[in-house]
Parts: sequence; structure tokens; C-alpha cells
Amino acid sequence: MATYKQDEGDALYRRGMYTFIKLTVPPPSMAIFDASNRDQCEVKRLKTNTPLQALMMMNDPTVLEASRVLSQKLVNENSSPEEKINKAFRLIICRKATDKELSILKNYYTEQLQLFQQKKLDASTTLKVGAYPVNEKLDKDISAAMMKVVNMIYNMEEAIVK
Repeated sequence: MATYKQDEGDALYRRGMYTFIKLTVPPPSMAIFDASNRDQCEVKRLKTNTPLQALMMMNDPTVLEASRVLSQKLVNENSSPEEKINKAFRLIICRKATDKELSILKNYYTEQLQLFQQKKLDASTTLKVGAYPVNEKLDKDISAAMMKVVNMIYNMEEAIVK
């Protein structure tokens, strides 16, 4: 029986093509996102959007770590929260956010920041996911709130399916 051992250092952040796959049992995260069936040739892959995908995008350590790393890079820049959100949207979705999308994301950022500042949510716990080092020099509340916004963008249908 093969067991999964997480890589460390530079090997940790390799592409998904290096994922350990047991022939008859694909990794659950790949199955949730319509991974191809390995025992037959598939000309066209299915595209679905299910609640399980949203749950995985909101809770998977890989997605959360990616959200944290991008958010901390954005927070480290000398720009307004709106500019940071715009940049995150452009990087992830590859287009400019509409006024409505930007308004929703800005309001969400403000709401999350208030919850972290009021200690109703714990920024340290939110930021500690993943193996990539946390930038301790940045404001934890701002970083955690931006991380939530970036994670929300990653969870958009356009980011998942297109």
C-alpha cells in the first residue's frame, strides 16, 4: 500500500502533474473538479460547477495558502485597498472587475477587516495555513482580510471553470 508523503522545500510547489495518483482511486480534489477518467481516452472533459467545488475552494489548504501568499504580496505594495483588490481580480480572472463586482469585494474587505480588528475572527489562525512563510512584518488584520477577498475571487466560477 502506497502512502502519501508531502514534499518539502522547492519540491512542495511543483505542478499538479506530479500528484500521486492511485490508478483506481484519483485524488478527491481532482475528482471534484472533473478529472479525466484514467482508464479510457476522453476527447472532451466535463465541466460542472457544484457546491463541493465551492467548499473545497474555501477550505483546501492549497487554495488558502495561495490566497494568503498573493494577499501578502498585495498588502506589501504601496497602494489603496481598492487598487489591491483590482490587481488581485485582474491577476486571477484576467479581466477588469465590473463596478458591481468591485463594490461587493470592497464591502467584503471592509466587513472582514472590521471582524478581524474587533477580534471576532482570529487573523493569526487565518494566516497560519500552509508551509510558505508568513510575512510577520505586515499588519495581520489587513493581511487576513485581503486573504479572504482573494479567496473569494479564487472561488468565482470564472476562476474555477474557465
